[in-house]
Amino acid sequence: MEEFLAELEARMAAATRADGVHPPLTAEALQVIAAADQGGTPMFTSANLARIAKENGVEVSSDMTPNDIIAELRRRQQP
Repeated sequence: MEEFLAELEARMAAATRADGVHPPLTAEALQVIAAADQGGTPMFTSANLARIAKENGVEVSSDMTPNDIIAELRRRQQP
């Protein structure tokens, strides 16, 4: 049953990405955006920020700054 659910989830995620529609951001991602709005942008990309980005479908590359990551999270935010 777990394999079936994992496969279904993977297919739904792939279909969502193909349509250009992103699932809602996690609560942690929304907290990162809110903190940035208050001037709380991190100085470096921590493992925690990279994890939050990955969980929200953002592929973090070595040349991305925290501001780049937050901008991508904002772009994925539902209207």
